[in-house]
Amino acid sequence: MLRKWSGVLVLMLWTSIALAGVTTADVRRQVEASMLVNGTIDIDAQGQVTDYQLAEQASLPPALLAVVDRHVRGWRFDPMRVDGNAVRARSPMHVRLVMKRDGDRFLFRIAGATFGTTYGAGAVPTVNGTLSPPRYPEYAYTSNVGGVVYLVVKVGRDGSVEDAIAEQVNLRSLGSEHEMARFREILTDPAISVSRKWKFNFPTRGEDADKPFVLVRVAVEYLARDMPSERAGRWLPYVPGPRQPVPWRNWDAAGQQPDAITVGEAYPDNPKGPKLIGNIDG
Repeated sequence: MLRKWSGVLVLMLWTSIALAGVTTADVRRQVEASMLVNGTIDIDAQGQVTDYQLAEQASLPPALLAVVDRHVRGWRFDPMRVDGNAVRARSPMHVRLVMKRDGDRFLFRIAGATFGTTYGAGAVPTVNGTLSPPRYPEYAYTSNVGGVVYLVVKVGRDGSVEDAIAEQVNLRSLGSEHEMARFREILTDPAISVSRKWKFNFPTRGEDADKPFVLVRVAVEYLARDMPSERAGRWLPYVPGPRQPVPWRNWDAAGQQPDAITVGEAYPDNPKGPKLIGNIDG
């Protein structure tokens, strides 16, 4: 069942991904199918998963759901603590699923996940106004280049963006390695430029309220002609870019994947939710 469904998916991707003069071999090496799913996860006081829910469960075939279930129920977390005591917790989560063709096989993996918590008013930075989109670069538009730029923005105490970096750029267009590096650069520059005009509300309480700055993650999407927008539960072509270090981080973000967030929303860079122990695809 999974093999038959995967073959249909790959045929769909071949007709929907934007090509830039690449060969068939190039496509087979690079194309992946990606889906972001949302849900919640329940964790006991020992850090073990007791239950979880996926909002987009109907978009996944049973065989794939079985693989997800096996992985998720095997996750282990640092126990959540209140006043020093380990407690049960329920956390929202975003999970990125990836399917890739490897010869006559189809490989599935959980590429990343973001876990949050329920924040009270004023505890984390929030958007002040709207996140205005960037100008679509003319070269990218005429070349039918699209993708998503995953920004980390440095927000000062007055709510203005002091700096920004593209932690990762995932493309929806294919080319040579040199071409795709250029595509990422072309999409990154206007995304960083527009981010400097964004405004945020700085935390007024909690551990971040006295800090000189806070970090926020935002995904900026570029849609070339006939490209559907990314939304939870939708499979899309996906060429993940290399991950870049964020110079202002003072914590280990190795377990946090840049692209496991929803386009157009703002997320605290250092969420106070559950911390996964070990490999997410283990």
